[in-house]
Amino acid sequence: MTRVHRILVLACVSSQVIVCVARQETPAIVVNSGRYAPYYHMRFDMTAAAIDFSRADRSVGPGGQFTIRVRAARFPVPAPSCRGDLVLRMPWTAPGVPEAERKVAAKAALLDRLLALEHTPEGRVPVVLELNPYVRVMSQSPLTLQLTQCNVFFRQVAGGYVDDTDKRPPR
Repeated sequence: MTRVHRILVLACVSSQVIVCVARQETPAIVVNSGRYAPYYHMRFDMTAAAIDFSRADRSVGPGGQFTIRVRAARFPVPAPSCRGDLVLRMPWTAPGVPEAERKVAAKAALLDRLLALEHTPEGRVPVVLELNPYVRVMSQSPLTLQLTQCNVFFRQVAGGYVDDTDKRPPR
């Protein structure tokens, strides 16, 4: 099994057991240069199987903050120091940033879509994550990363969730 592809073996039950093999692509990591260091971004399909709903926030807090627990075994970047779930955090939006209310409302809408997965087992909600600052580069070629902590963040720029991996101009 390579780092680029994982082989999933699924048992399909009917009158007999059939073994199905599928290839699952590991999400591409996008490296964007930052003011002081590179930023590592990735698109990740959130699924019901990846989320521990019993420990997920049910509403946003001040500034649109919320936390979702993601099962480490369902996350494509290894986190060898984690003994449990990964903590996926939506950062705070300061009330004085331009369009703060709209940005907080967008975060609340994203949380609602993620929580709806609990009742839609086959559903997916694509999100963009920023692996910094708790990421270590294990290899440049091929790029191999590892989380140093159990924390991952939704990507945010200027107080708003960013649903792409595009480079942003320095502020």
